[in-house]
Amino acid sequence: MRRVIFIIYCIGICFTIYANKKYDITGFGAKGDGTTINTQYIQKAIDMCSLDGGGQVYIPNGIFLTGTVILKSNVELYLEAQAVLKGSPNMSDYSSISTERRVLIYVCRQNNIAISGRGTIDGNGGHSVFQSKDKFNGLPNRPYPIAINQSSNVKLKDFTIKNGAFWNIMLDQCHYVTIDDLTVLSRIVANNDGLDIVDCHNVKVSNCYFDVGDDAICLKSHCDIGVKNTVITNCIAKSESNGIKFGTRGDGGFEDITISNCVIYDTRLSGITLQMVDGGIIDRITINNIIMHDVNGSIFMKLGHRKGDTPGILRNVMISNIIADGIGCWKADTSASYHKAEHDQRIGISIVGVPDYEMENVTLSNINLQFAGGGTEEDWRREIGDKVSVYPEYSNYGVTPAYGLNCRYVKDLCLNNIQLDYLEEDVRPAIYCRDVSDIYIHSLKAKISENAPAIICLKNVSGVFVTNCKPRMNTPFFLLGDNVKDISLIGNDFSKVTNILSPISHSTLKEIKGLSSNIK
Repeated sequence: MRRVIFIIYCIGICFTIYANKKYDITGFGAKGDGTTINTQYIQKAIDMCSLDGGGQVYIPNGIFLTGTVILKSNVELYLEAQAVLKGSPNMSDYSSISTERRVLIYVCRQNNIAISGRGTIDGNGGHSVFQSKDKFNGLPNRPYPIAINQSSNVKLKDFTIKNGAFWNIMLDQCHYVTIDDLTVLSRIVANNDGLDIVDCHNVKVSNCYFDVGDDAICLKSHCDIGVKNTVITNCIAKSESNGIKFGTRGDGGFEDITISNCVIYDTRLSGITLQMVDGGIIDRITINNIIMHDVNGSIFMKLGHRKGDTPGILRNVMISNIIADGIGCWKADTSASYHKAEHDQRIGISIVGVPDYEMENVTLSNINLQFAGGGTEEDWRREIGDKVSVYPEYSNYGVTPAYGLNCRYVKDLCLNNIQLDYLEEDVRPAIYCRDVSDIYIHSLKAKISENAPAIICLKNVSGVFVTNCKPRMNTPFFLLGDNVKDISLIGNDFSKVTNILSPISHSTLKEIKGLSSNIK
């Protein structure tokens, strides 16, 4: 019996040693001198590790220049704390694999792969060779630092990526992905997305920091697979474009996704963008506990159909516990190698669907927003156009008629405990809704100018239910309504309101209960 136990013990020890084999790239000829091109040596270490059944390919301290290396199943690429894996400045050192663009670290149809350690992957994107006009499918043909396609059980942990020559991390059609504690510092060229999740399922992103020249975290869909079962949490993002974005491409859509506990700051476009313009579906999305500071657009939601076919679907979205200040106050980081121009600060939040294809069941709850302000009487008379086929950005509609929320083509819109404020005097209403049905407004607290037309402006709206609202500033009208049907006002304090409803045509109060006095 003791012999059997001893044999099992020995087998266990051998298996542990085998499973944790380390393949130091310097043992295969690599040199961390910052000048030697180490592509073949690193690839030899990866190939040997994979042939032996898997293990760890070890990159010690030093600067290791390389072209394209291909990571294989059961291999972990580990970077020591002062190790730098740096992209070669020679385009000829990068492979254009199949129909893909150039890549520094490439993975395709592999299982159980990892990149980890406290070291750095440097895309070398600031080199003049990466400013080339060479194009691939209409975009610059510069290499991704990391591209992982059609692979499963993927783990990216602890390392830093900087100076990517294109999107920094691209995951396409992958399953069971864990991304944890990464730092992405990349403002060196255009198209410097931090992380792109394309048609992937079962993805966890946590504890990451992004400071990038394009979208920080971007979910995309190029086919009917879509992005599903995804969690993004405990991340910090600074961006020259959007903080966290669904789209622009969205063929297959986005379902069952939760985003929580994130900070987004100094961002040129929107902190949170949900857009469906390619016929797919956005469904069952929760966004919770987000802080935003000095972002231009804060929240932007758009349904469109730029391909000209049937519009997609955007429904069942819950956004809660959001604090955003300095909306519209972003200033360009002119110290960065790449930055874009500012947008007009008078653009509020847009939540806009398509005629006959409304967004459905959208809830904003416990939202505290501070805008730059500065809107004029001419601004509040502007209309939100349809613009269903344009490239979607928060600035699509120009200066918005309301300084706060601007909604069109929405069904079942719930606004619960919303606080709206501005910095510079603004004579626009706080909320503008047009072509919207079934609106529930509870506990609205909105700053309003005495020269504003009303706190809430409605046009072609039906089914308005307003409760527990108490305007804090004197205003001539609470509601400015044009063709509004079935307005119910219950349990509100309008003591600082001269009139409840502006006498514009075809607007009807259905029920009034629990009002204070001093109203007409």
